[in-house]
Amino acid sequence: MELRLNLAQDKPAAQNGTSGERLKKAAAKKTAATESMDDAWQRVSTPKTDKEYKELDAARRGFTDGTIGRLSEGKFTKKEALQMGRLVLAEEAKQLRQQRLSETLETKPDNYYVITNDADLPAMIERLRAEVRAQQSDPWFRKVTGLFNNTHIRKKLAEQGVEIPLAVSFTEWDTETSGTDTRIDLSGGYSFWLPILNEGYYVAYGHLTDDAQCSRSKALDIVRAFIEDARHIKAFHNTTFDYAMFLNDGLKPKGFRYDSMDASQLMNEHEESHGLKPLVTKYKQPIGAGHMDDFTFEDLFGKGSPMIYSPEVVGIYAIKDVEKGWLLTKWQIEMMLRYDDLYYPYFEIRQYLYEVNTTIERTGFIIDTDELKRLELEFEPKLQKAIRDLHEAYQIDDEFLYNMSLHLKGEKIAEWIASRERQIAKQAEMLAKCEEELAKANPATKKYAQLQERIRKYKAEPLASAIPENAPDLISEFNLDSDQHLEYLIYDYLKIADKTKIIDKKRERATSKDVLALYFRDEPALKPLSEYSKLSTLLGTFIKKIPEAMDVDGRLHTQLQTVSTGRYSSKGYTGKDNSLFHTGINDDNFLDHMRLLVDAEKKTKKGTNVQNIPSRTEEGQRVRMAFKPPVGRTFIGSDLSSIEPRIQAHRMATEFGDEIFAEMYRKGLDPYVEFAAILFEIPQEICTEKYYKAVKGTAEEVPAYRKAMKQMFLAIGYGQAFDMFYKGVIPFGINEEQALVAYRKFDEILPGFKGMVEATFAHLRQHGWTATIFKQKRRFPGYVEKYKRLCVLMKKAGITDKNDPELGKKSYKLRRGKDNSLTNEFWELMRFTGGCERAAFNHTIQGSGANILQLCMIRVYYECVVGKGWEFSLTLHDELKAAIPNEQLTEEAPALFDDIMTNTYHLVLPLECDTVIEPEWMREYGPSEWDFQNCKPKEDE
Repeated sequence: MELRLNLAQDKPAAQNGTSGERLKKAAAKKTAATESMDDAWQRVSTPKTDKEYKELDAARRGFTDGTIGRLSEGKFTKKEALQMGRLVLAEEAKQLRQQRLSETLETKPDNYYVITNDADLPAMIERLRAEVRAQQSDPWFRKVTGLFNNTHIRKKLAEQGVEIPLAVSFTEWDTETSGTDTRIDLSGGYSFWLPILNEGYYVAYGHLTDDAQCSRSKALDIVRAFIEDARHIKAFHNTTFDYAMFLNDGLKPKGFRYDSMDASQLMNEHEESHGLKPLVTKYKQPIGAGHMDDFTFEDLFGKGSPMIYSPEVVGIYAIKDVEKGWLLTKWQIEMMLRYDDLYYPYFEIRQYLYEVNTTIERTGFIIDTDELKRLELEFEPKLQKAIRDLHEAYQIDDEFLYNMSLHLKGEKIAEWIASRERQIAKQAEMLAKCEEELAKANPATKKYAQLQERIRKYKAEPLASAIPENAPDLISEFNLDSDQHLEYLIYDYLKIADKTKIIDKKRERATSKDVLALYFRDEPALKPLSEYSKLSTLLGTFIKKIPEAMDVDGRLHTQLQTVSTGRYSSKGYTGKDNSLFHTGINDDNFLDHMRLLVDAEKKTKKGTNVQNIPSRTEEGQRVRMAFKPPVGRTFIGSDLSSIEPRIQAHRMATEFGDEIFAEMYRKGLDPYVEFAAILFEIPQEICTEKYYKAVKGTAEEVPAYRKAMKQMFLAIGYGQAFDMFYKGVIPFGINEEQALVAYRKFDEILPGFKGMVEATFAHLRQHGWTATIFKQKRRFPGYVEKYKRLCVLMKKAGITDKNDPELGKKSYKLRRGKDNSLTNEFWELMRFTGGCERAAFNHTIQGSGANILQLCMIRVYYECVVGKGWEFSLTLHDELKAAIPNEQLTEEAPALFDDIMTNTYHLVLPLECDTVIEPEWMREYGPSEWDFQNCKPKEDE
């Protein structure tokens, strides 16, 4: 007999709903309890990413072979499976690392020597000396030391009585350290490779294990003389880091003049990675590393510090690194000699920059924090006033926010309103239903009470009305840091004409700093926003931040970096907490301190981008004035004047026989003023910046002709058609007729300039790269192929060239009915090739200027820093700054700086510079304004 229980009938009607829910849960629980693991794995095995696929696969594999079991009770979930997979993968990785470590120890080459006893250090150094002796008669090493020695800058310094010691040896080195903070971390071991003897050494002294190792003092002292001898060239992969580590160890390293990472970037900046292991793996056969494994640090040790592993296994790994580094270095030099004279920019310039750049970064600035505090107290009220003024000027009230919300979030608000209307209708329906059921229900039942409570809640807690004001996307506050809000204010509320494409052709309606700077200059309506932007940037980015960004020496530092053309810029960086810095390191406390350094995280924000501190506003200048030279010193600085147009003039004269541009510089004229008068057909006297500023805002106001002329040179140099050039000079007050006249006359007046541009583009189209006058290349992958494809499409459309005045109109011929694919491809190719061409020409000019400034930097370092004890404080763009001891601040000091800037390298026209003396940054005095006898500015008359 089959017995059935109808629970819905046996229970009171009021409980039907809850019992049904319980039944569903019970059924689900039973299903979960009876579900097989195969079914469960099938249910959760739906990876969304490659990472999830690997984790799920590992989890099931581990579960099947018994490596791992369930991590919790209850229903098996994807979250649990992923966690299981991560545990399995971690254990597999650990076992694989242990296997690799064992393999590394078992296959240790006979020519690898791990030094863990002080008594073995003298014999090691004797082998280093033997390597140096062997290199003296080796043809390859004699050739390479010649590359290090026979340079323009070395000869120039010799003329000044400054000697860079002749290179006599070349070896590969590396350090193993407690971390990567270049001011706080310390080395715990170093390795080097002896190429002719074919031997590698690792000296261990900072490992946090129970293994035997050398004492730190003996390990460092034994190589001190070699490390500090500039005649012995030391090669590294990331030289500036290891240079900093030896400085932290208390040594005074010299001869750190080869970096295989930097050489890789010079040879091909588009390598997928410039790391040592990826490069060696990629070029393993050409460099002769076929016998070596490809294990990375993480392959062997995971993400921990090498100092927590035994000296033997770390030593083998470290020696393999320097052997790989040497094989890569030797191959790189051969390639640089073989192709496109790449050795020239490397050995003429870059070999010297590792010591120079590190010296600048480690020098930094003393900051007058009291002055910054005074500025904060002064500017903070002004910022609050600027915010109030901004809200008042633009009437940023509820109505403004309402309209902005509808403009920016209109669709979402409309969707919410529609959804809310449905919810309100549903609630009304439910209320009516409950009231109807209440009228029929027995007041003595539980259901009656439940219905009463539901009715009370519906009436007491009605849904908010379906109006925009209640929508969650309605904006309640104007956010001055929001690009969307600023975009609405500028383009939609104030109706400012979009000039973004003057800055970036690929974008529109931008609110980036460079675009805003353009508007702030030309749009009076944006003055309130400009005032807020100025003050908020000064306070938030500099005045308040700088005192918190000092490094261990109490100075503010910046990290130098180069842009694609080679010009320097700067940025902040992340380091370890300054409290970890310790000066009293000795053999007794070293390992305890190493433990602190190894365990510490690198999270502290330090330094700042000093180039972004405004220099053209009074407020920005006052911030810069808080940057001080050390007591007993004074800043002396200089920048190259008009270096880029001078290089253009040099190229025109030397490559295309057009002397007109160069001759103007020889005569001391301002070419921009001269050419503006000629091309715009106006009197010369109204083309100067001085005249423009004098009449600005008056009835006699004139366009900024000199600025428009600079824009003309840029436009022609970048291959711009007239319409793009005209857009660029609209902000300077130039009308279309004037612009057209000037544009058409340019080639007639300066035929060499167009020849230079066309020759640059022709070279790019054939080879896919351009170079500076120092042969430093910049490559543009894909350009040649895409330009050829563009030529096919231009021919198909009847377009003569990229400057065809009817280019846009003719491009419509590429359409095939409703198919715009060819037209879209055409414009994409135009954008890509145009960007490459602008960058390619710019590299030949701006990159050459950067190379000249780098030569000047090298002279300042050897002649002033090493030779005279000056501090090298800064390099940015075309400017150098040093802190000179006051007793050396004679009339000869600015004359020396002038000579460095203008006579280190010669063009076919004179270079000029502006050298100033500064008691603090931005308080500038020319040499004629300085009282050298009393080391102070001359008194005002």
